[in-house]
Amino acid sequence: MSEKVVLDKDSQAIVDAILRIARDRAEAIRKEAQKRAQEILEKAKLEAEEILKSRRERAEKEVREELSRRRSAAEVEANQILLRTKAEIINELFEKVRERLEAIAEGRDEKWNYKDVLISLALEGAKALGEKEVVLMGREKDRKLLEEVAKELSSKGIRATVDERAVPILGGLVIRDVADTRRYYNTFDGRLRAYREEKEVELLKKLFPKEETVI
Repeated sequence: MSEKVVLDKDSQAIVDAILRIARDRAEAIRKEAQKRAQEILEKAKLEAEEILKSRRERAEKEVREELSRRRSAAEVEANQILLRTKAEIINELFEKVRERLEAIAEGRDEKWNYKDVLISLALEGAKALGEKEVVLMGREKDRKLLEEVAKELSSKGIRATVDERAVPILGGLVIRDVADTRRYYNTFDGRLRAYREEKEVELLKKLFPKEETVI
């Protein structure tokens, strides 16, 4: 049979006080734990938000950089296409001029008399050299024409002969002094090349007056 412990009033008061202190202490610990847990939770949330913000900013930065790279690449490609187009057009233009000059040299262009052209080029060359006696050089197929041009120059006070050597040119002629120390190149090839060097930029501006950004 169990023995029931009976406390006197003073002992019960002490036990009650201890229990109350224990309960208060437990409640304080519980509240402190809740507070600490809340602080940890808030800190974790802030850290998570910072991580997400950092990742978002990094992702946005990477997206911006990628878009910038793609835009730059697209601009470079567009400019390359434009440059190739310009080159193709200007090459085609001068090829047409070259074909026209070839037609003149072959006597296929009714608007031009090749012999008259040669006479004009020869007179210009002789004047540039400042010589009263010159030698004409040209294509082998133009030898007969060059002899006629030489006679024309002689009739104008400039003694001219035709060189036995031919030169590989599109058309026109080369005028030299008798000693062959100076030459004046008045060939179709040379005049076309000089014209292109002088006028190509101007022609491109006329062909492409306003260049707008492609991208």
